[in-house]
Amino acid sequence: MKKILLILFALCITGIPFIAFAALTKNDFIGCSSYGCTYNIVWDGWKGYLTLGPDGKTGELSQSLPSGGPKYFAVRYKIALNPQDSIEGMQGPGNQKPSSLGHRIVFWVDFNNTPKNLKDDQRFDGYMMTQTKDAIAGVTWWNGIPFGFYAYNKTAPLI
Repeated sequence: MKKILLILFALCITGIPFIAFAALTKNDFIGCSSYGCTYNIVWDGWKGYLTLGPDGKTGELSQSLPSGGPKYFAVRYKIALNPQDSIEGMQGPGNQKPSSLGHRIVFWVDFNNTPKNLKDDQRFDGYMMTQTKDAIAGVTWWNGIPFGFYAYNKTAPLI
């Protein structure tokens, strides 16, 4: 018992925080309402709304353009994944240590509006925040060039 208390005391004075990681579930990504979850999304400066539908597979991205009203794009996605999972031939971005946190999301946006051609959809690969479960950050590719993206739940305060 003394040994455990000594270790806990040493951790406290060194400033190492006590962090508990909990595995995420599909509900953390899409359980906001019966319609799924909607996130404000920004990718390389472009802005829109990402809705992940309650079916766990499809959704949409809407974007207001300066030239007119909103445009809607179909989205397909896979959620509650682990970094080491290979999704359509790619593992999660970065040098990852295998985990079972289930905080990875991969989604594709059909910007070209070609529902029968999945190969031209833009891929987004990111991670849900495990502590707050209200934001996602990751990388997307356009013409083979990586760009950053982030999304936060519309119902959650940003700060």
